[in-house]
Amino acid sequence: MNKNERLLILHADDFGMCHATNQAIIKLLEEGSISSTTLMVNCPWSLEAATAAKNNPNLDVGVHLTLTSEWDHYKWGPVNLNGNVDTLVNELGYFPPNLEKVAQADREQVREEIVAQIEKAIQMGVDPTHLDSHMGAYLFFMDIHLEVAAEYNLPIRFTKNPPPGFHVETLSELIKLADHKGVLYPDHVIGLPFWLNEGDGYEESKQNAIDILKNLQPGISELLFHPSYESEELKGITETWHARQYEFDIFRDPEVKKVLEEENIKVIGWKELRDKQRGNI
Repeated sequence: MNKNERLLILHADDFGMCHATNQAIIKLLEEGSISSTTLMVNCPWSLEAATAAKNNPNLDVGVHLTLTSEWDHYKWGPVNLNGNVDTLVNELGYFPPNLEKVAQADREQVREEIVAQIEKAIQMGVDPTHLDSHMGAYLFFMDIHLEVAAEYNLPIRFTKNPPPGFHVETLSELIKLADHKGVLYPDHVIGLPFWLNEGDGYEESKQNAIDILKNLQPGISELLFHPSYESEELKGITETWHARQYEFDIFRDPEVKKVLEEENIKVIGWKELRDKQRGNI
């Protein structure tokens, strides 16, 4: 890789969240419109997603480590059945809907839960390519997540260019830890929604995606989004279902594919990072 080369991981979060999301992500992976996804083992439709990964080992599937459950009427909770999870859940046994509660969780309970999620993915037949985090909850426990990534010899979503508000001194220590443990991560992580304004339609969302591609920096970038098919199921889960439909369509769009080609952006997966971390390439 030369210093000006731009490598891009096109990544779908939330594999396993619901049936409409699973079918959309499987379609995008199989046709090569995206390059990777991560499985939420806690969710009701996780087995369908895991079975697809098991039946097609060429699919690039990691584990979407989950400590939150954000929807009003569609919930999930811990998979650690053998330990204490009382600081991870609300009074009904579900993960909290926001990050404030997560920040107060017991560190050992967090560690045991994320290990249980990785082990469940493996038990379900997934050969994980990497780790990342639902709603960025791992930012409160990044050192634990890096240590667990090292234990499983997996790369992780992490970046030297963090979101605003991330503590710089903490970042420096985390970079040292990742480098010491030999855990690989992208140079840039881009997680903005393509619909930047509430009223944006598909064309505006597509143009926002094109602008992101044209301004992509050298190095390895991960562009993450949440594609899904439009369905009554999805509409019952989230009011922003239309945005997830847009995100299914965008990287199938000939205009967007043309930009990737014209900008000489090379699409890769997390498997390449895992192979490099494990010394296989």
